[in-house]
Amino acid sequence: MNHNILLNETACEQARQIKAKTLSAQNLLSQQQDAIAQLNPAINAFVQVSKAFASDELPEMSVLAGSTFAVKDNIDVQGMLTHGGMRALHAQPAAQDAPVVARLKAAGMVCLGKLNMHAMAMGATNHNADFGNCYNPARAGYTPGGSSGGSAAAVAAGLCGIALGSDTLGSVRIPAAYCGVVGFKPSFGALPTDGVMPLSRLLDHVGILARGVEDVIAAFGAMTDQKAAPPVHLPDSSALNLALPADLDDLGLADEVRHAFEQGVRRLQRAGHILHPVDFSDCGFPALRKAGLFLCEAELRDTLSQTLQTHRGDMPPDLLGMLDFIGTRSAQDIGRAVATLVRGGQFLTQRISAFDALLLPTTPQTAFDMHAAVPHNQADLTAMANMSGAPAISLPLPVAPGALPVGLQVLGHRGHDAQLLTIAHVVEKALL
Repeated sequence: MNHNILLNETACEQARQIKAKTLSAQNLLSQQQDAIAQLNPAINAFVQVSKAFASDELPEMSVLAGSTFAVKDNIDVQGMLTHGGMRALHAQPAAQDAPVVARLKAAGMVCLGKLNMHAMAMGATNHNADFGNCYNPARAGYTPGGSSGGSAAAVAAGLCGIALGSDTLGSVRIPAAYCGVVGFKPSFGALPTDGVMPLSRLLDHVGILARGVEDVIAAFGAMTDQKAAPPVHLPDSSALNLALPADLDDLGLADEVRHAFEQGVRRLQRAGHILHPVDFSDCGFPALRKAGLFLCEAELRDTLSQTLQTHRGDMPPDLLGMLDFIGTRSAQDIGRAVATLVRGGQFLTQRISAFDALLLPTTPQTAFDMHAAVPHNQADLTAMANMSGAPAISLPLPVAPGALPVGLQVLGHRGHDAQLLTIAHVVEKALL
C-alpha cells in the first residue's frame, strides 16, 4: 500500500491543491510516476505507462484539472495499444481516444496509461496469462477482483487519481469491493461505449473507480453530455428510504461480509435513514448471473471468430474453454438466456420502485488468494443491475484494521444517476 499521503487523497483534493498553488500538476504527476515505478512490480496494475507530462494551462471550471487517470486495457487511448488483456489480438495503436478518455483529458486530467484486466473482460479474478496476474494492494498475493482488477488496484494504491473500467456483470463493482475503493456503474447508455472493446452490447457499461464519491460525481459530470443529463447536486439532510433483503441467508454471504453489511446498516439507521426489508427469495441471483455469462460467451465467440481460427493456440485456456462450451449450445438455449435476462431486469425495477435505492453486499465474499479455488458466485449480486440498466455503486464498508475490504452496493433507478450519486454521497458520510 502507498504511504504517500498526497497520493491517497481524492482526485478532487489533489486538484484543489493544484488550484490553490500549494502543489503543481507536474509535481503530482512526478510523484505518481515514481510510485508506479516503485509499486507496480508487486501489484502489476499497469501494463502500459504513457509518456505523460502536465500542462500549466488547466481548465478553470474543472474540479479535476491537474489530477490524473488511467484506463482499462479494453478502452482506446490515442497512440497506445488496446490489447483487451490478450496478446492474440495483435493490437495496433489506437487512432483516437475513446470519447470517455477524450472528455477526461478535456477536463484537464492527464492519462497515465493502460491497466491490467482479465482477458477480454471474461473473469472476475484478473488472472492474466499474457500480462501477468494483477494483485490486490490490500493483501499480497490476493486477487483484486475483475475484470477491471488493474483499475481498482491502481486507485487503491494511489497510482492515479481515478480509473476507468468496463462493467458487464459487475466488473467495476467487484474489484472496487475487493480493493476497498468506490466503483460506479452508471445507467445503460449514460456514458458512450465507443472506443471500448465490446463483451456484450446488451450489458456493457463504462464505469469509474475512485477513492471517494466526490471524485465519481466530478468524473461522471466531465464525461456526460450535460444537455442530456441533469446536474448532480450534493445532498441535503433528508432521510432516505432504502430497501434491503429481508433474509440475508438467501445470499450465500461469508461471515465477514454479513457482519460488515449488518454493521453498515446499523450506522445508516443511527443516521436517521429508514431501512425496509424486502423479500428477494424469488430472485434467483445465480440463475441471472449464469444467463448473463451465457450471453457474454455467445457474443464474444462471434467477436473473436477470426482470432479463434487464426490464433487459437495463443488464447488463454480458460477463455477458450468458455468459447468452446458456448459453441455447443443451441439457439433455443440462447433464447432462454435472453428471457432470463429480461426477467431479471424487470424484477429489479419492480421490486425497488417504491424506494430511493436498494442496499446489497457487493460481493458474497472478500478477496481471496490467487491460487485458491474461484467462487462461482462473485457476480451473483452485481449482475442484475446490468440487466435492468440501473445505476449501481460499490462503497467501502468499515472493517477492522488489517481486515480485507468489504463493499456495500447501492442500486438506483435507471436514468436517475444524479439521484443515486446523491444517495451514495449521503451513505458514504454515514459510514465514516
